[in-house]
Amino acid sequence: MPARSKEFQRRLDAAVRDPDLATALRRSLSTFRDRRAGAFAPLDFPAMQADLHRRKEDAIARLPELIEQFTREAEAVGAVVHLAKTPEDACRIIADIATERGVKLAVKSKSMATEEIRLNPALEARGIRVVETDLGEWIVQLAGDHPSHLIAPAIHITREQVAELFSKETGQEVSPEVQALVGVARQRLRQAFIDADMGITGANAAIAETGTIAIVTNEGNDRLVATLPPVHVAVLGVEKIVPTIDDVAAMLKLLPRSGTAQKITSYVSFITGPSRTADIELVTAMGVHGPKEVHIVLLDNGRLAAREDPELVDTLYCIRCGACSNVCPPYQVVGGHLFGHIYTGPIGLPLTAIHHGLDAAADPQSLCVSCNACELVCPAGIPIPRLILEVRSRVTESMGLPAPKEQVMARWQDPKRGDRWARVAAHGAAMLARDGYIERIPFQGELTQDRHLIAPARKPLRDRVRHLAGNRARQQPAPEPRFADSQAAGLTVAYFPGCMVDRLMPEMGEATIRVLEACGCRVIFPPDQHCCGLVALNMGDRPRGRVMAEQTVRVLEEVEADWIVSNSTSCYAAMAQDYQHLFRDDPEWRERAARQAERLIDLTTFLDRVARLGPQQWTKPGPRVTYHDACQSHNALGIREAPRRIITEVLGLELVEMPESSVCCGFGGSFSVDYPQVSSAILARKLDNALSTEAPVVVADNPGCLMQIRGGLHARRSPVRALHLAELIVERLGM
Repeated sequence: MPARSKEFQRRLDAAVRDPDLATALRRSLSTFRDRRAGAFAPLDFPAMQADLHRRKEDAIARLPELIEQFTREAEAVGAVVHLAKTPEDACRIIADIATERGVKLAVKSKSMATEEIRLNPALEARGIRVVETDLGEWIVQLAGDHPSHLIAPAIHITREQVAELFSKETGQEVSPEVQALVGVARQRLRQAFIDADMGITGANAAIAETGTIAIVTNEGNDRLVATLPPVHVAVLGVEKIVPTIDDVAAMLKLLPRSGTAQKITSYVSFITGPSRTADIELVTAMGVHGPKEVHIVLLDNGRLAAREDPELVDTLYCIRCGACSNVCPPYQVVGGHLFGHIYTGPIGLPLTAIHHGLDAAADPQSLCVSCNACELVCPAGIPIPRLILEVRSRVTESMGLPAPKEQVMARWQDPKRGDRWARVAAHGAAMLARDGYIERIPFQGELTQDRHLIAPARKPLRDRVRHLAGNRARQQPAPEPRFADSQAAGLTVAYFPGCMVDRLMPEMGEATIRVLEACGCRVIFPPDQHCCGLVALNMGDRPRGRVMAEQTVRVLEEVEADWIVSNSTSCYAAMAQDYQHLFRDDPEWRERAARQAERLIDLTTFLDRVARLGPQQWTKPGPRVTYHDACQSHNALGIREAPRRIITEVLGLELVEMPESSVCCGFGGSFSVDYPQVSSAILARKLDNALSTEAPVVVADNPGCLMQIRGGLHARRSPVRALHLAELIVERLGM
């Protein structure tokens, strides 16, 4: 990732030190996961998600045709449709409509599209007063601020701060109780609806077959905005157009549940042209109660170009529910003003690149920890993490890596140079280490303030298992299984530990080998293995990531084994899933990677589905444990029940579930070094949840998470241990 700007760093420092921001985000988002799960509980979310994805995919594929159809049908019922290529075009169109009609006051309902084009300043420059009528938008307007969430604009502001704003606005003391605040807004905004000369709304969808726009709200202000003024202007991106009302119905089953955990919002409005009546001699007359004019501004601003971009087109499927922000760990620490530009949260990062350019996306995209939680809850099934990495790769290609990272990756991409460099680094780090941890780094206090760093091993795993390399290891007889019921006995298994286990936690690798041998497997260690390339890919350094991916595939191709097992789910996901996208334009390499993926497997799944271990007889009780679901395991690979079954049924241990077990620990590879303050805040929540169980052991199946959690526990001087599942099994077996 490129070096972040000084201004972004200044704003970041302010955000992580802002107690009011932390309070506001905690109050708003702490229970969202449970509420959302409850809203979807009786439904088949994956099926609904796939259906909406298919509908949006079809609509975007037909977009030019749908724009023409919508324009034709909307104008047939009396609306005027304008196509705006740029934000400047859109602002000029709307300002001209207002100026020509002598508009003095315009009221608005919530609209991210108008935020995108910065409509309010454009109208104010023409002498037109603009009043936001959505409660959150009005709060933000009074604060001289801008929205920090797609559907909750003022989520970053506490109710106490709102009370101060309202007290200043009214000249009277206003209580911070929510009902009192709502009462003030209702009273102050009511007259604006009546006096307004123009109403401006957004739209959640547009229906091509009827020329209808659909608006979804809870407050009802959109109906007043769209009904009372004589002129109604709706502003929406062209990607909101869908073929039929059935497509809108499919969206409505998902949008409220995803955004606010409601079955349906309070108001769903369908507007088809201006208000009309035919009650006098069946002659149609416009504007009997509602507006006499309806103008619909269809905004391009990069959307049509994104439609032709195979790597970013999925961004256009977004229905603006904000669910991705609600589950995003870094967002919950810094808020949307840092994690985004105009559009905020995870989906806001590719949206920013599309609508405002790579420069605007460069700093915010670096806050993504790649936890994949956003993709899991996206109602349109958008691969948001992949889109963010695409933006990151383009930013890196354009701006380059910071010098320190560039120097590291230049060495690391070459296995021999990387090995020499890692050994030198391990010897150097030993001078800073104490009992295996680095507790302080000169002039880098933030790196070790809340998490001590595991010191690199002087003797990496590859040096410890030389006897498992080469043909000699393959010729050895398979060991007698300690698990008598193992269905993997006699199999030859190649072990791919990943560079983190190899260089930092070799004992974890040795434990994994013992577990595989306890299953009766003949274990071999491919000596030429290096790095899967994930570290480079996560930095946006796609060329070097590809170099290392090709190296890895070549090594795996030389392996004569029934299975290739990794105890790093991050490495496994990279090799089994990410390589297919990395090699998307190279059929030969994609096929070579796919062939190896067929025999790649993570350790937990191997024990569960290949060895098929069953309940064992234990003479001694073991420790109570709690389990942390690593992001790649839970979100990307769907590994959820298997580790729990192994812990409780196979090992006979008591499992105490921690709150938010599948929420990120804050590691994210180099993220924890780039943003130690944000990483520490995420880690603190994870540690608090783990320690609340009073279990003496935290278990996970991902080395990166364990490095983070171990470091955090060590910094707290906690006696609680963090173990890989393999290490737990070895302890239980007394090996």
